[in-house]
Amino acid sequence: MSEGAAPQGASPAAGSAGVRRAQRLAAAAAYLGVGRHLPWSPRPGGGIARRARALTARWMLDECGADVNIEHGAWFGSGKGVRVGDRSDIGMDALVIGPVHIGADVMMGPRCILLASAHETRRVDVPMNRQGFREDRPIVIEDDVWIGAGCIVLPGRRIGKGSIVGAGSVVVSDVPPWTVVAGNPARIVKRRRSGDQLPEAVQPSVPPPVLDAAEVGAAVAEAAEVGAAVAAAEASEAEAVLRGRGRP
Repeated sequence: MSEGAAPQGASPAAGSAGVRRAQRLAAAAAYLGVGRHLPWSPRPGGGIARRARALTARWMLDECGADVNIEHGAWFGSGKGVRVGDRSDIGMDALVIGPVHIGADVMMGPRCILLASAHETRRVDVPMNRQGFREDRPIVIEDDVWIGAGCIVLPGRRIGKGSIVGAGSVVVSDVPPWTVVAGNPARIVKRRRSGDQLPEAVQPSVPPPVLDAAEVGAAVAEAAEVGAAVAAAEASEAEAVLRGRGRP
C-alpha cells in the first residue's frame, strides 16, 4: 500500500488532527461538488460513480467499511460523527445528521432522514428558532437491517439487528431485533423469527372491544333509516326540479 492511501475497510488515519481535518474538507468538497451529483448506481456509468462516491466517503466518514454504497444525492455534511459498516448503504437523496452508527449489511431506500439532532423547544417565552439545539442523541442501526424508502429516524433511536422498517415509517422509539415495523409512529406488525416473544413494552395492553350483537343490530337499523330518509329527500328534490323545468 502506498503512503497516504486509505486502508481497506476503515477511514484513513491521519498524523494529526489538522491533517485529518484538511483531508476531510478536501474530500467533502469533491463529494459535495461532484460525487454527490454523479448518476445513481443502476444507471449507465453508475458503477464508476459508486466507486467515486465510496472513495471520497472513505476520507470523510469517521469509519467506512468495505464495499460501502453511498448513493446519488446523499447528504451527510463533512461525514464527522457518521460510521458505516461493511456492505452497507446510505440511500439515494438521504439526509444524515450525526452522530449515526450504521452497522454491516444495512440496506437503505431513497430519501430517508436520520436526525440525531433536534431543536430546543422547552421555553415558551423565547421563539423556538432562537433556542438553539438540544444535545445530540446518537442513532444506532445494527447489522442486517432494511430501512424502506422515505423513513424518518428521530434522535436517540436504536434499530435492532435483522429488523425491517417499512417505507414511510417514522421511528420514534427503539425497534427490537428481528421485527418488522411500519407506520407513523412506527409500530411492530410482525416478527421475522418464529418463536420470538415481543418485549412486554410492545405487547397489546388493551384487549379488543367485545361487540354486542343487539347494539350492532340497532346501529345498523338506525343507519338504514337515516339512509332511507336521505334518499327520499333527494328523490323529492329531484322531482321538484323536473317539474320546474316543465316536465310532467
